[in-house]
Amino acid sequence: MDPEESGGDVIMNQIQRKSPFWSLAGPLLAYLAIQWVVQTAVILVISIPYMADAYASMMQLGMERAVDMQELMEAGLKAMEPAFELVMRYQVEIMGAAAAGTMILTVTLFLKDRKLEKVYGVVRPEKKTVSVYIMIALLGAAGSIAATCLMAMAQLAFYDSSYQQSAEVMYGAGIPVQIAVLGILIPVSEELMFRGILFKRFRERQGFWYSAVCSAVFFMFMHTSFTQMVYTFLLGLMLAYLYEQTGSFKAPVLLHILMNSGSVICTETGVFQWLGSEPARMAGAAIGGAFICSAVFVGIQKAVGAGQKKKPSDTTDHLDMFR
Repeated sequence: MDPEESGGDVIMNQIQRKSPFWSLAGPLLAYLAIQWVVQTAVILVISIPYMADAYASMMQLGMERAVDMQELMEAGLKAMEPAFELVMRYQVEIMGAAAAGTMILTVTLFLKDRKLEKVYGVVRPEKKTVSVYIMIALLGAAGSIAATCLMAMAQLAFYDSSYQQSAEVMYGAGIPVQIAVLGILIPVSEELMFRGILFKRFRERQGFWYSAVCSAVFFMFMHTSFTQMVYTFLLGLMLAYLYEQTGSFKAPVLLHILMNSGSVICTETGVFQWLGSEPARMAGAAIGGAFICSAVFVGIQKAVGAGQKKKPSDTTDHLDMFR
């Protein structure tokens, strides 16, 4: 059986690593650590000037009259309120800085893994035609509408306060920042980690579905609200399946970018507000989007399946990072 056969549960790569566990856990832990360090550093830079004001306020209050610890803490927190507001206002930018920081690690590991595949003689699939990427673009556009409408309906039926708060923060930034960070930077950084590294490394020793589910679970836990977790788990499975089908890293990256960017653009231009003004209209958009996604997905499978019947390309070709 062809190791690149779609839907099959065969092992794609036979790369031997000294510690399979740490080859998976190490990059993920480093990824989380980099995010935490960058976010903490940026928050500290924002907060330090206000910390001095808070300390001065507490000292002044203590000299004026006898106060207990609770009053001192309240005075300090009040002085820090502008810092908290700034952190919330620039939350998207902070997330973007953290995502950019992780790419130093993920791009390095991604390139290293692709070179290692070449050393081990892993068969690389042929480059896909432009028509496949056009269908992926259509899938992303329809998918962003269908998914957002479904999440909005789920939010109406089962109110999730954490999802609402997250949405308010995400869409509080300017449109160019939202598109740059939420629409491009974060999807690329997440795909490098969860599909380009985790999924592919799971795939070295495990079948497709095991690898897809495990990478999707880790991807899911990067999000906080229940609504987002359900959505990102299903999205993670789709992105892994698309990567498996096409053999090209560009495929899941393109889909992820288009779905995120589409959601941002439709939200900021009022498309979703218009759809949400009538329940029947929103339901129709969700059903229509899902139907288009299904039809396009079948088209992608057929196009990729036809390409797989051809002879694989020469493995001596120059390394293409996004192939």
